Amino acid sequence: MNIEKSSQVPPASGLADPSSTRPGTVQVLPVTGIPEIRHGDDLAAILAPSLRALEVRDRDVLCISTKIVSKSLGLRVDPAERDAAIEAAAVRTVARRRHTRVVTSVVQIPSGPVMAAAGVDSSNAPDGPLLLPEDPDGCALDLRDRLVTMLGVRLGVLLTDTSSRIWRVGVGDIALGAAGVASLQDLRGGTDADGRALTVTVRNLADELAAASDLVKGKAGGVPAAIVRGVPGATTDDVPARALSRTGEDDWFRRPSLESVWVALGLTAAQEPVARMSPEPAAERIERALAVAALPRKDETGRDATARWVPAAPEDASHGRAGIASNPGTSTTAGTGTGVGTSTGTGTGTGTGTGTGTSGSGRILVTPAGTGPDAWIAAGTLAERIRTALGAEALGAPLPLLTVEIVRPDGQEDSR
Repeated sequence: MNIEKSSQVPPASGLADPSSTRPGTVQVLPVTGIPEIRHGDDLAAILAPSLRALEVRDRDVLCISTKIVSKSLGLRVDPAERDAAIEAAAVRTVARRRHTRVVTSVVQIPSGPVMAAAGVDSSNAPDGPLLLPEDPDGCALDLRDRLVTMLGVRLGVLLTDTSSRIWRVGVGDIALGAAGVASLQDLRGGTDADGRALTVTVRNLADELAAASDLVKGKAGGVPAAIVRGVPGATTDDVPARALSRTGEDDWFRRPSLESVWVALGLTAAQEPVARMSPEPAAERIERALAVAALPRKDETGRDATARWVPAAPEDASHGRAGIASNPGTSTTAGTGTGVGTSTGTGTGTGTGTGTGTSGSGRILVTPAGTGPDAWIAAGTLAERIRTALGAEALGAPLPLLTVEIVRPDGQEDSR
């Protein structure tokens, strides 16, 4: 299949003539001449002249930036209220990540997708950040109905927005709202080019159309809409964009690895720390693991035990046992606190440690508060929580090879 991008120039330029489409050719046509959209503007009436100029036809798919829909609906917030707006828009929080001093919340929005900052966007929004509509499928349907009536053609409409994708670097446009589009194409039961049966393939056509349209729209082009023409079967069904999101039991990744372990350890949302977007030093990750492990579950009153990291001495490096810091350690208490934190012991450093990697070494010493059975049980519980929290921290990158040991309250190791 050939793909051509057209900009309404004469065929002599070498680009496709928008008035004709050769079989097997897909055209992506920018919809130009759209002014800055204001609250209360009639999008259908504004778009119609430009669509007529492109000789819009049956089976075309109009891909339009959700941002101009938000502008027309007046979905703006004061910059000072941005964080509160993100929290209000979140159905659930998937993760939080820190970049320098800014914390970004990755959340599920009411229409289904999981997006950074709930899709609240300040780019190309000089009057303030824009919220996404709560029902983008409904907005797409309203706009399509108006355009079909005005233009007399059976076109499809997608509302698109820029989003990153799990395990992929960079961003691309996806479909947030759809009307009159076969957003999902179920290819199961068919065969591939070699005649083998297709058993699992369901094609996300809506996101493919959205991404194609962004090739002529983009962030800086001032073109908020595009027509994608010539895609077989694009408008043979009407599947809402809500069907594109894996939610509930179908969601394979409800929480990332760190957050999943924190939930299993009994942390509340208020207690969860915030990991950084960029790679974090081993000492920082280990310190966080100790702090997380020290927090009691909500049905507990606390544990009578403390934990202290004792890194390998610098001179041990010649024996392949280099520590990750040279301070006497950090002490973490398993008490009744409500937040994540550590208290520094006799040293001046901030490193704490244990781990699963092969470079460096050290010890985490867990000390019961007394000599009775309850105190020893508390120490054992804390030790296992530390191992679990450190295992989660090591999933992204190895940690130094350290041991978790339970020692007597007087500082002598338990010989049992």
